[in-house]
Parts: sequence; C-alpha cells; structure tokens
Amino acid sequence: MHALRHTLSRAVRPRSKDEIMPHLERAIFGLGMVNPLTAIPQLYQIWGMHAVGGLSLVTVGAALAMSVLWTAYGALTRQTALWATSAVWIGMNGATVAGVIVHS
Repeated sequence: MHALRHTLSRAVRPRSKDEIMPHLERAIFGLGMVNPLTAIPQLYQIWGMHAVGGLSLVTVGAALAMSVLWTAYGALTRQTALWATSAVWIGMNGATVAGVIVHS
C-alpha cells in the first residue's frame, strides 16, 4: 500500500519548469517538424492541379516572411526547435508563394 501511495503522490505532485521543459521541447520539435506536412495537400493543388483560386499572394507572402523571421530569431537565440521547424516552413511557404506566382 505504501508503494502505491508513493507512486500516486509522485504522479500528482506539481512539476518544476526544469522537469517539464525537456519533454515540452521534444514535443515541440517533433510536432513542429511534422506540422509543415499539413501543407502538402495545398501544394498538390497548386503544383499538381494548377489551382490557386482563393490564395492571396499577400497572405502567403506574409507567411513566408514570418517563417524567415522566426528562423532568424530562433537561430540567433539558439532555440533549435524554433529555427529548425521555421526553416521547414520556409520551404513550404516558399513553394506556395512560387506556385501562386507561376499559376496566377
């Protein structure tokens, strides 16, 4: 019974920032690298189907600019999860901008 109580008390105790951050950073990095894959269907529509209706060059251009800024900020502040995932978005957003220009 004592072992169970000890296990439960450890499971529900508040966690410190130092305990949480490594797990949070791994999750952010992992999901951040997978998240740009959500742009693949849109890129297929643009490059495979030549369909750019409803896409604004201003909007996708702003997304590209922000991914460049976040990459630079992450690199300068040595935040790997930020600069690496934002760099992947530069590729996806850059392909989107190029497709809107080419197929408009």
